[in-house]
Amino acid sequence: MVEPTLFPRQPPQPEEHIRKQGADTAWISRLSKKINALAVSLKILEERYSTLKERTQVSEQNMIEMEKELRGDIKMLSEDVMDIKRELKDLNDKLRLISAEIKNLVNKNDFKVMERYVDMWQPMNFVTREELNKLLEEKKSLE
Repeated sequence: MVEPTLFPRQPPQPEEHIRKQGADTAWISRLSKKINALAVSLKILEERYSTLKERTQVSEQNMIEMEKELRGDIKMLSEDVMDIKRELKDLNDKLRLISAEIKNLVNKNDFKVMERYVDMWQPMNFVTREELNKLLEEKKSLE
């Protein structure tokens, strides 16, 4: 729809033209102020957009750096977990060996029986071969 004030259907009368010219300058002045206000608003919006774009880029860079750090940390933790698993396996193997050795040990009752035999035989009173040979030589020399 076309505004009637912008495109008149009949040519204006000379007096009317002067009156309209003053109205046109007021209208142009208001339009100019509105355009200037829009330009300022547009500039502010552009600056905000630029600031947000920069913040977004910084945030993305920070996220990328954090992701790299996290991947490194996860890799180290994974290696640590693997080391712990290996150590646990080694400990389990050693515990199995110790358990097998403990099964081969003498139980308390068997030990008591052996202790009684040792007390009864008194092996500290036994003679060694060397001592026996020495005693036999002394006896031969005395005879």
